[in-house]
Amino acid sequence: MEGHSKPLETTMASFLFGLTLWLGSLIQQPQEVQKVACLGDSITFGARLVQRQRHAYPQRLQEYLGGEFEVRNFGSGGRTMLVPGDLPYAKSSALNDALAWRPQVAILMLGTNDTCQNQNRTNWQHQEQLESSARQLVQTLRQVREAMQIYLCTPPAMFPHAPNLAPERQTDLSQRSLRLPRIRQAYRRVAAQDPRIHFVDLSGVLQQNQVVDGVHPNPFGADALAAFMAEMLQARFVPRPAWKESLQAQDLAWEATDFHGFTEFQFSLRKDSVSCRLVVPDQCAIGRPWIWRARFWNHQPELDMALLTRGFCLAYCDVSDLYGGLEAVDRWNRFYALSQKLGLHPKPILEGMSRGGLPVLQWAGRNPEKVGAIYLDNAVVDPRSWPGGQNGKFSESDWQALQQVYGEKASLGPPSDWTPWAQIPTLAHAQVPIMVVVGDQDEVVPPAENGLALVHRYRALQAPATLWRKPRQGHHPHGLHPVAPLLRHLLYALDRQSNPATRAISSVEYRGQAAGWGEGNWWQQLQRNRQLASDHPEMDLVFLGDSITQGLTGAHQRLSRPEGSRLFDRFYGHRRAVSLGLSGDRTEHLLFRIEHGALAIWKPKVIVLAIGVNNVQAAGHTGEETAAGIRAVVQSLRRKQKQATILVCGPFPAGASPPDPRRRALDRVHQGIAGLGLNDPKVLYLDLRPSFLTPTGELNHAMSKDQIHLNEHGREIWMQALEPWLQQLLKE
Repeated sequence: MEGHSKPLETTMASFLFGLTLWLGSLIQQPQEVQKVACLGDSITFGARLVQRQRHAYPQRLQEYLGGEFEVRNFGSGGRTMLVPGDLPYAKSSALNDALAWRPQVAILMLGTNDTCQNQNRTNWQHQEQLESSARQLVQTLRQVREAMQIYLCTPPAMFPHAPNLAPERQTDLSQRSLRLPRIRQAYRRVAAQDPRIHFVDLSGVLQQNQVVDGVHPNPFGADALAAFMAEMLQARFVPRPAWKESLQAQDLAWEATDFHGFTEFQFSLRKDSVSCRLVVPDQCAIGRPWIWRARFWNHQPELDMALLTRGFCLAYCDVSDLYGGLEAVDRWNRFYALSQKLGLHPKPILEGMSRGGLPVLQWAGRNPEKVGAIYLDNAVVDPRSWPGGQNGKFSESDWQALQQVYGEKASLGPPSDWTPWAQIPTLAHAQVPIMVVVGDQDEVVPPAENGLALVHRYRALQAPATLWRKPRQGHHPHGLHPVAPLLRHLLYALDRQSNPATRAISSVEYRGQAAGWGEGNWWQQLQRNRQLASDHPEMDLVFLGDSITQGLTGAHQRLSRPEGSRLFDRFYGHRRAVSLGLSGDRTEHLLFRIEHGALAIWKPKVIVLAIGVNNVQAAGHTGEETAAGIRAVVQSLRRKQKQATILVCGPFPAGASPPDPRRRALDRVHQGIAGLGLNDPKVLYLDLRPSFLTPTGELNHAMSKDQIHLNEHGREIWMQALEPWLQQLLKE
């Protein structure tokens, strides 16, 4: 560690010690399957789910966790956490069954029924016993395994305004939902007193369209709960740091306040009383990662909250009205030194909204080795634009103040070393990942001179930049909604998350009518497709994909027929061809199908692959994530079907015109898969987008009104485009 300061040495020693303890625990533990018991009420049980044995959240959790874990469902309908409640879980046979199983991990998800206070159930009158009831349940579990890891979860959110609710149901849920914060506070206090209890806040996991009655998850909601809990179980946390003692050791006078349920410490740098804040998580992730916000504390905090939930700290050091000048850089240098004495990770995420982009870029450019990633949101990159008013909004007071900071160098002339632009080559050389969010109609800080210009410059320097453009939005509101894609990319940058588009997992699609299946669900379609292979073991041409591919044949007659009248029959009736598209499928679902025998005994000569639009359209995956998913599908097919040539049809265009975010994301998909087959003669990449666009980039008459699917004419164009390749590959 020669050349590093002592605070960094101390931080690294602390980090390495924590890592050593974790690795040591892995070595010492026998390589046995970890038992995970899911204890809860009807939400855990899977009430209202038609295929409970597949779609209840514990069953989905098993799939996310894989073979290293065994997950069992000990949900029991109507149960309460409150021991004096009308149906306490503590007195249920489900708890007895869980105790007899002796799990290493227990997930407690109770509290929804505790909110009831009406003519039928009067549980809430016992609310003062929430903490004692939770502790009693924990103690009961610990009697069978003292070292049991317990995840104490809040109830998921309630949605009083979900569609099709009766007025009395809306009223009931409106009253009950107001009681959920009280449960959250109680569980957080219980967890704070026991380092082996992990507090998990589920209040932000579900969306309104993921519940069936305002409370119970549909399969998509159960999947969301499972994915989140898998992330929590697979995360690595360290023992709770002694934050108060650490601050006192630095001779800092602090005041503890509340930040959305988390503890916030407010204090000042000793030299000049600069206001600082540090928000700490309920449990800290290994390495003590953190995000450092430059300006506008607590404005649009969704990202900050999501990271806090995952064990990150949130920090702030006031550099207001310093515009990223040398004084701002000096303050941040001193705060960074303090952060290392407090044991925070040596490479934080820097967060800059609006003018906050100035200190972020100016400090990062001088300290690239101390930056894990940068998030900029409608951020000022070129101060000549704002506050200078060069195509942006002129702010006379801010421009004058900025000139006082930068002196004679600050002018509207060509950019020089005083602007953040001077820092970009250094950051690019260090390969610091940058995430940029812009509103396309921002007239205050125009993207063309700021965020967009930065991304173009950064990519030109072969550095990693990810862009989200918000159509028809101006400078406000800040943030990306939903925040999940941005969150994932920041975690990728820190090597703390994997790409969901590349992980094989089954679909939870259950809406048979909407999916074009009639009755039934995804699993039943999977079984029907397997039966096809058994009944028709010889197949030369296989189409794999989503609803666009399914649209070639429909779901009921997937084989080509010589006597048929469909386009698929006219093109492929003389060939042994089948369409295995499934509505709603994304790359991860197709990966699951392939890995679990989607082609069964078939050994086709040609596989036509068209997948990816649902990753962008439904899951909010970025173009880069989706491209990686397609590459993973191709790799899986090459392993499983070595004899086949794979025709990779890049996603068809979506969205009426080029500015549509889906279109832009799909363009990035094509950029990410264009190299497929360059070193493999068995893989061919086809870009058919021009056939579905006008010369000015709008969708043409070959696309459906939903701006996603092909109409009959579009399907004919697709098949005609494939024909020369098929004739060659099938040797006709």
